[in-house]
Amino acid sequence: MKLVYFLKKLRNEQVTVELKNGTTVWGTLQNVSPQMNATLTNVKLSLARSASSTAGSSALAGMYLSDSQLSLGSSSDGSVRPTASLQYINIRGNTIRQIILPDSLNLDALLVDEEQWRRLKRTDRITSESSKKRRADFVSNPVKRIRRGV
Repeated sequence: MKLVYFLKKLRNEQVTVELKNGTTVWGTLQNVSPQMNATLTNVKLSLARSASSTAGSSALAGMYLSDSQLSLGSSSDGSVRPTASLQYINIRGNTIRQIILPDSLNLDALLVDEEQWRRLKRTDRITSESSKKRRADFVSNPVKRIRRGV
């Protein structure tokens, strides 16, 4: 199964997306395109430490974020990082370094490839219990019909 198809199944899950420039985005995954562009809603965006220390990048962040949305928050390592709350954000796929999934996610159910599952079911390699019972009735008493030449 391709990664993009797996990510499409994560709709409405809370994920953390780390970008290649070190920025961290936390929010609800709404959509993933075939190019792995991700759309998130109810977003908390934390700028990278190296990016937040330079004046140019914080001016760039100010261009996209109003002053009421931009605040200073502390990260897990104790450094102060500018954070912002956004309604939604669209992230280009080639800027994503990693997507961190929630611990409560059932990966076994999500990793099943639906197309492969249907193909195996069609070839009778996977059957449900009810169809086994029905077929067992017919198979237990196999009666061959005598073929007569007409």
